[in-house]
Amino acid sequence: MKTIVAATDFSANANQAAHFAMQLAKAQKAALILVNAFHFWPTNPAEIGGDFPLSAQVIHDDSQHQLKALAIELHTQYGSDVAINCITKEGYAIPSIREVVKQEKADLLVMSVAGSAPQSAQLMGSVATEMIAETNVPLLLLPPSATYAKVNNVVLGIDLNTPPDVVVLDTALRFARQLKCVVNVLCIQDGPIDETIKHKSEHIRHLMGDVPHTLTIQPGHAVYDTLLQFAHSNKADLIMMMPQANNWFKRLFVEGETQRVARLTDVPLLAVV
Repeated sequence: MKTIVAATDFSANANQAAHFAMQLAKAQKAALILVNAFHFWPTNPAEIGGDFPLSAQVIHDDSQHQLKALAIELHTQYGSDVAINCITKEGYAIPSIREVVKQEKADLLVMSVAGSAPQSAQLMGSVATEMIAETNVPLLLLPPSATYAKVNNVVLGIDLNTPPDVVVLDTALRFARQLKCVVNVLCIQDGPIDETIKHKSEHIRHLMGDVPHTLTIQPGHAVYDTLLQFAHSNKADLIMMMPQANNWFKRLFVEGETQRVARLTDVPLLAVV
């Protein structure tokens, strides 16, 4: 892992996620990029409160000032051995963050699930949960309660009815090797556990290769409840999920399982793409 991008809207939760990203970058000997996106003309001017800024340049300069202050705070608290770059982009959050991730060739994007509106994020989602369907690099989503700790145990959710993309699974396993953790694979099976399912699970175990792991098949269809209960019982430090691509029309009406888990979980979640 060489480059980590942490997106912030300068809320307490988002800046806490930046602290998490800094500690992870330090552990992985990676560079850290702090990014803030702003849209000069708000959809509803009343949202910003107070006086309306005179220009986009004023907002850009203020963003840079806050990013650099955050960078100084991180260097003061965790040491100066991690290189930090501060980037401000004008535009809507999701495409702006995607652009930074692409141009910086980032290996990981870190975001807080709850930015400036934590209650609505849990009810309806947030920019971070929407990013799951838009990201082209692994996305680490942090709930407000998350604090940095060494990752020892990971729960990886896999749907045996729709076998994972081998390339995406390899990315997940690469992260597991970098973190030097044990991966507890959970397969939630909505239907009978027959020989076909057992054969698929053995194939998954074969693909896991040299990564220390366990594999559990549990019946049921309540993905969120089953996955989170399993994560808690295994004292997981991280949940990994591999979101399945949906077309734009379906995404308008159907919330993906990864988005739902990210919206409600109290365990950090890595969406691997």
